[in-house]
This record gives sequence, structure tokens and C-alpha cells, in this order.
Amino acid sequence: MSTASRIKRIKPDFDVMVFESSNMVSHAPCGIPYFLEGLFNDESLFMHYTPDYFINVRGIKVRTNVSVVKVYDNFILTNTGERVEWDYLVLATGSIPRIPSAHISGDRVFTIHHPSRAMETRKLLESANTVGIVGSGYIGLEVAEAMRVKGKEVIMVSRSSHPLSRSLDGDMSVLIIDEMVRSGVKVKLNESLIEVSKQGGSQVIMTDSGKYIVDAVVLATGVVPNVELANMLNLRIGETGAVWVNEHMITSNERIYAVGDVAETINVVTGKPYWHPFGTTANKMGYIAGSNIAGLRLRFPGVAGTSMTRFMNLYAASTGLTEREAIRHGLKVASVIIKAETRARYYPGHGELTVKLIAERGSGRIIGGQFIGNDGGQVLGRVNTLASLILKRATVEDLFLSDLAYLPPVTQVWDPLIIAARQLFNKL
Repeated sequence: MSTASRIKRIKPDFDVMVFESSNMVSHAPCGIPYFLEGLFNDESLFMHYTPDYFINVRGIKVRTNVSVVKVYDNFILTNTGERVEWDYLVLATGSIPRIPSAHISGDRVFTIHHPSRAMETRKLLESANTVGIVGSGYIGLEVAEAMRVKGKEVIMVSRSSHPLSRSLDGDMSVLIIDEMVRSGVKVKLNESLIEVSKQGGSQVIMTDSGKYIVDAVVLATGVVPNVELANMLNLRIGETGAVWVNEHMITSNERIYAVGDVAETINVVTGKPYWHPFGTTANKMGYIAGSNIAGLRLRFPGVAGTSMTRFMNLYAASTGLTEREAIRHGLKVASVIIKAETRARYYPGHGELTVKLIAERGSGRIIGGQFIGNDGGQVLGRVNTLASLILKRATVEDLFLSDLAYLPPVTQVWDPLIIAARQLFNKL
């Protein structure tokens, strides 16, 4: 919808059509865990704008509950038998849940992916007393919180050595583990899934280390790019498994664009192909593609890989590479972990923020940062600051000399980022 809206803004006379297989457009799947928790009940809130808004206000022809089943070099076919010719085609088919290769069976096994199924999932999970979650990424943690708030017993099984392993190093993730254990989640790490099966009225999760009997299972094992239509068009698939695009979001066919979770991009730290299936990235990709189709010449520079989540009383965010990733890419790494208070000592209500700052040894270039604290605004502000610096290839010295604001109710005179930079000087 970002692509379609941008085209119509620049070229109102263009005929723009959007096909959506569900009844929702411009939707927010990130809200599903909070819907499961009961923080809101109105499913229409998943949509930032309704189909009618795009049709009546922006002049976009929106076809909901219509699937594109075949794509050809100059036309598409839908499941309703409609044939539509195109001059430019944009693939925004997103991602689909990654289902483990293990045997999976039973009628109470769920994935958390699309808001159109959120109500159905919530009703079925409400009757469960014990919920098993396979996977310890963002969705896994957020669903675990939702289920604990609802009073369910929760068992989390993960093959990873620590939660949020794609965005946090183990020395930071231990704070998340402690919070999960305190909240009553049974965390089972370093366990590979063998089978999910039905046994009477229960579901059984079998791993190489244990057997867990639950009422329902949530598969939170990640997503993969939905490249089915791209393969029909023989488009180039990148090494990440997503559709290859250039900096203008153009695929290997110059009349076809790809945006969002289906599209590959570049990691600005490594300069190598990267896949970052997050809504913030998708919207910007759509804006760039729409601008270029409408005749402008904008480029998408890539991403630092910034992300953020919450579990109970802790917010966690990261940007750039983890230390483990950086070493895997052959970089010489220096890092530091500091703990800082979030306000002046004399100001009431201060909390603690843990910061991990990662830089390239020798050059001093900042290549990553991780933040955990109990104040979401504190975490968000620091990760966004660091993400912007990483995008500009800033050094630890640049960070140390950054002119950051100070006010006793919200920070100390030595900002946690500045403290981390100061300590990292000695390791470069």
C-alpha cells in the first residue's frame, strides 16, 4: 500500500490496482500478540487505513479477498478468473511462517502471522491451560508474555542457546532469561524439535532432550520470503532466499519491483546481502519503489538491522551486528557492556539501562549495539541514535563527541551511550 499510495500521489492519472488475498490491507501483524493478550478487541484496529479509504480517498483500485494465482510477462490471473494486464508489477507478497522439518500434527498447533486469523487463534488459545511455544525470537517472547498475563502456564522450547539470538549476544540475553524465569515461563534452551503430535486431548512436544505435554502449541520458528510468484516469473533469487533487487527496488526484470519481506536488501555494516523482515523496512522500500515507478530516482541504501521488543518489564533493542555475527564476518571486534542509571540520582523513579557497544578494532567504526532496560523510551532513544550513526559509518570517537541532550528527569549528564564510548576507547 505504501507503493500504491506513493505512485498515486506523484501520478494521480496512473491506474493502480492492488490485490490482497485477505480482507485486510495496510495491516499490522506486530499487534497480534497484544490482541491475544486482550489489550484491544476491535480487529479493525489492525488496519491503519481501510480498503475503502484507499479506494475513495487515494483512488487506488483495491481487490480484497482475491488471490493472484498466475503471473505472466504482461498480465496476471486471479482466483476469480480476472485477467489484468500490467506495465509495471510490484511484488509485495511478504513472508510466510517457517515450519520446522519435524513431524507436526494436531488441531491445536498455531502460527502467529496474519491478523485476519487473530480472533480465531485467540478463541482457541483461551481454552488452553498450558501453552507450548517453539522458538525464542520476537514472536515467541511476545506470545509468551501474552499467555502468562492471561494466566496460562507457558513452556518455551528453543534450539538456540539464548532467546533473541539473532539480535542479542548471550551476555545480554541472560537478562531476558532471568525476566522470563521470574515471570514463570519454563525456558528449555539448546533443544532440537523432533515432533509435535496429538495425544488424546493434548499436544505433545518432543525434543532431543525432553517431552512436554501441553494443551496448545505455537510455532514461533520464524518466517521465510514468499517467493512463489517471483519463481513463476523466473526472477533472480538472492543468496538470502528473498528476491534480489537493486537499490531502486527493481528486480532482475526491469519492469518488476519487489518490496517488503519478499525483497532482499544490503546490510550497511557488512555491505553484503541481508534480509530484514520488519514493517519499518517494508514501508520505506514501498515508498522508494513507488517513487521510482512514478518517475523519480530514489535509492534504498540498505539497513542497519534495527529492531526492538519487550518481555514483561524489560525492553530489548539492537542495531547493527551482534558480536557473534561480526566475528563470523571476519571483523576484528572490540566490545564493552556498561550499566547506567536512567536519571539523575536525586530524581525519583530512576531505573537501569544495560548497553553493549560493539566496534571494529583498528578503525573504531561502530558496528553494533544492544540495549536492555525497564523504560521503553530510554531503550528506543538510544538504539535509534546508534542506528543513525551506524548508517553514517560513524566511529566511537564520533559517538563520544556527539552533542546529546541532558535533563535530570530523563538522563544523566554522562549519557549511557557516551559512557560506553568512553570505555570502549581503551579497547580499540
